[in-house]
Amino acid sequence: MTPRKLFCISLLVLSTVMLSALSATAEQPPTTVRHAQSFAISPPLRDLANLPRPPVYGFHEANPVRWVNFHPGRKLGPAIDPVEQSTLGGPPSATLGLNLLGVGTGFPNYTVPDAPPDTNAAVGSTQVVEWVNVSYAVFDKSTGDLLAGPIEGNTLWSSLGGICATQNDGDIIAQWDRTNQRWLLAQNVFVEPYTACIAVSQTNDALGSYYLYSFSLGTGFPDYPKYGIWPSGYFETMNNFGPGGGGFVGAEVCGYDSAKLLIGDQTAEQICVQLTDNDYSLLPADQDSTVPPPSNQDEFFIGSYDVDPDNDHLYLYSMHIVDWSSGTATFTGSGLADPFTVPTYTPFCDNNPIRGACIPEPNGSGVASLGDRVMYRFAYWDDGPLANVTATAPIPPPLQHWYVNHVVTASGGQSGVRWYEIIAPVRAVTISGLSLFQSGTFAPDSNYRWMGSLTRDKMNDVLLGYSLASSTVYPSVAFTGRTIHDPLGQMETEQVIVSGSGSQVETENRWGDYSSMAIDAADGCTFWYAQEYYMVTGSFDWSTRVASVKFSNCQ
Repeated sequence: MTPRKLFCISLLVLSTVMLSALSATAEQPPTTVRHAQSFAISPPLRDLANLPRPPVYGFHEANPVRWVNFHPGRKLGPAIDPVEQSTLGGPPSATLGLNLLGVGTGFPNYTVPDAPPDTNAAVGSTQVVEWVNVSYAVFDKSTGDLLAGPIEGNTLWSSLGGICATQNDGDIIAQWDRTNQRWLLAQNVFVEPYTACIAVSQTNDALGSYYLYSFSLGTGFPDYPKYGIWPSGYFETMNNFGPGGGGFVGAEVCGYDSAKLLIGDQTAEQICVQLTDNDYSLLPADQDSTVPPPSNQDEFFIGSYDVDPDNDHLYLYSMHIVDWSSGTATFTGSGLADPFTVPTYTPFCDNNPIRGACIPEPNGSGVASLGDRVMYRFAYWDDGPLANVTATAPIPPPLQHWYVNHVVTASGGQSGVRWYEIIAPVRAVTISGLSLFQSGTFAPDSNYRWMGSLTRDKMNDVLLGYSLASSTVYPSVAFTGRTIHDPLGQMETEQVIVSGSGSQVETENRWGDYSSMAIDAADGCTFWYAQEYYMVTGSFDWSTRVASVKFSNCQ
């Protein structure tokens, strides 16, 4: 056999192997369809709020971090960030409004039972719901008055019975469905049988009655659930671990038939896909604009950024529901099939590896940054076909927008918040139709910033909230923002919502595990941010803040 023929055969074999590997990577994962296991209608939440709360006798528990596979093959070394903002921006255009003490230490009739708080809040037509781990409260969004709470999370499912009523495990999400003017409250059960507990309000009143559902989540431990509201359904992402909290299995994505959930249909379906163990900590796109996505726009997800050896990719996924009743759906991106190029970054606390108490604090043991995952939420905006039709620079033409962030290492070794704005034309697109419009790493001084969340308003103003600390600064709550007229990739001068006056000690260095920035759909201008901090130094003494912010140009 001639060398040329041998080379051609070898090349053919190599090509076949590569194509086979690509086909396996891009293979459609199988779908599992399940119906609601149980259904009930709750009494009005305002009545449940008046029930006696179970006493807390001083027992505290730090929920264990369930780490996904660490990927040691990344390029490490000095932090070189091409989009780092290392100086303060222009004067702030946003103004702090209501600044409320949320559920936590200092909140009336509340004792912290565990950590971390998993701080989350959503804003509806007249109310704000804050849910922190195992309790929630409802506020009047105009006055800030407390309307109800604190309420034990599982109290809501008391009329449903079963494991949703007896367990109260945390990792909660409160969402506002702006299209249908309804509340979505969700909580996974972390003991077998693993279950998704879902409540959908019958009206726009968070204190009214709810349709209650429980759905099986199979045999995998359903950790770190996140929800996104989309026209085609409600979508949940989870990190699945083996039964009993065993080894990491991979991300799982579940879609829920929201059309049925909204009317109390007991036949509501859930369609789930199990991804590979290289796919993890996905976030579902979550509609913030009153204008819905283009017709037939698939739901997108983002995550898994820590697996990229060159530190210049995030990973995208999509789900298209074909038919709920048969469980027919298509899913793309499993096995890291759809990388999305971003400016190079260095994961924070990477050599520890991402799991140590790398955020310093005065007189404390430090806290973890959760630097291995993108941070909640993957916020979505649609400008609408008639918006900015005569746009000229720097105002972009009508677009679809997605926003997300994660923590990275800044040039001084401190942590900074890397944020992205991803865009697409206002028409149904696939993942290949997305492009990066702008990005930045906010690290204007030597302080540490992490655990961010961001979205925008109807004027294209962007607001980013986060935790702030250093060896001389107690963990605090801060924000920055930008208008459409600021230079691309640049945020304005930072503002502090509340300065911490204590540090967290012990508690397994837990922080977060997430915060949440939401936009008021009623005016399209008012942001609401929920985040934790410490008023006193202690191990289970976290407090939370719920604050509103508005840009002066948004009316």
